[in-house]
Amino acid sequence: MKEPVFDINSITVEKLDQFRHETDPLADQTVKTIIESGFEKQINQVFMTLVSNETYDENTFSKFDSGLAETLNDYFQQSSKLPTWLDPNKVEKGERVFSLYGPQIFMILNVSSLPMCYTCAKGAQVLYETGRLMAHGGNTDPLARRLMETAQMIINVMAKGGVSAGGAGVVTTQKIRLIHASIRYFLKSGQFGTPWDVQKYGEPINQEDLAGTLMSFGPVILSGLKKLNIDLSDEEVDAYMHCWKVIGYCMGIQEELLPETFEDGFELATKILVHQAEESEAGKELTKSCILFMKNIVPGNSFDDVPAFMIDYFFEDLSKASDKDLSSIVAVGSKIDLKDKIVLSVAKFVTGLIGSLDHSEFVRKLTSLFNRALLQGIIYHFNDGKQVQFNIPPSLQKDWKIVENWENDWTSPEIFKKRLTIQKKIYTI
Repeated sequence: MKEPVFDINSITVEKLDQFRHETDPLADQTVKTIIESGFEKQINQVFMTLVSNETYDENTFSKFDSGLAETLNDYFQQSSKLPTWLDPNKVEKGERVFSLYGPQIFMILNVSSLPMCYTCAKGAQVLYETGRLMAHGGNTDPLARRLMETAQMIINVMAKGGVSAGGAGVVTTQKIRLIHASIRYFLKSGQFGTPWDVQKYGEPINQEDLAGTLMSFGPVILSGLKKLNIDLSDEEVDAYMHCWKVIGYCMGIQEELLPETFEDGFELATKILVHQAEESEAGKELTKSCILFMKNIVPGNSFDDVPAFMIDYFFEDLSKASDKDLSSIVAVGSKIDLKDKIVLSVAKFVTGLIGSLDHSEFVRKLTSLFNRALLQGIIYHFNDGKQVQFNIPPSLQKDWKIVENWENDWTSPEIFKKRLTIQKKIYTI
């Protein structure tokens, strides 16, 4: 029987409703087997093992009970298969796009991709219920951790060799699938409070939600780069889309939801927004937390109004395509109202921002300041004594002009005219 392929015309409301009740059978069955075989108490140890290992081999789970290790090894072997249609040349060209425009991509991720996901009320509810993205009482650590995980995932899959056999990106997607399956299991069993209402929301982290998130990393990023006047060739656009099609496959997304072209991907994102975007407290709180994170992560307060401005700006094309005011859905202020405040705040950096610039030119000038400040803030935050470090491969550090330095962290008293110094690694842009 021939495998189903993507056809944008087959993506109807009825089909999207169906996808809301479909998940990831392989990962779900693995988690179910682990828990129902009496290994539930070892779940946290399993995930700690996954976090501390960038690679996988047959000895990764050797310290666990043989039955648990066998279940995990079976899953990792089955989920490691790459698609037969993977084109190494396209993947390499897509990786090159990422190496050239990584700082801009990370900014668009925070001000467009993730907020777009929050506009989808039912999908946002999963994030809200688990609490992994919430910054309770102004505490951004849970949010920072989740954003770090997302940023690290993107680096792992898009860095050179990430989606090759045994690559860091493939292993990362295998881990994420297990995390998603665990969230589904515990949400539906009431571990986070009231059992998940499948009839109202669909399955947690279902195929439609997964596809929408994938589109936010693929065509939505490409649309954002275009708004920044970054003129990619058709070949580069196709290559970047191909990378995310491969990643989607590795993430357990059905091929019926994996477009190859930018046009089909943007239309799929639009159809999902038409189907799912609506106001919710979850979406508003998540967006509020994301903005708070960016405010806290960027040094000083000159850029405090920039995240909301950027979200509204980058939502323009999606709002027009879906005929929904996405900014209002997540309670973000108008860029027109924010522009004057931003000009006054950042004028000391670039006097050219003052004047009658149109919005697109204004954003391009503003972006050159903000995306570097944001990436610098992320690097400092995640690598300042945290247990899990934000790892940027040397090749990308070079492309993004990130310099590795060592800074004294502690120095002992002088003994015989000598001192012992402990240093920590820091990065500067």
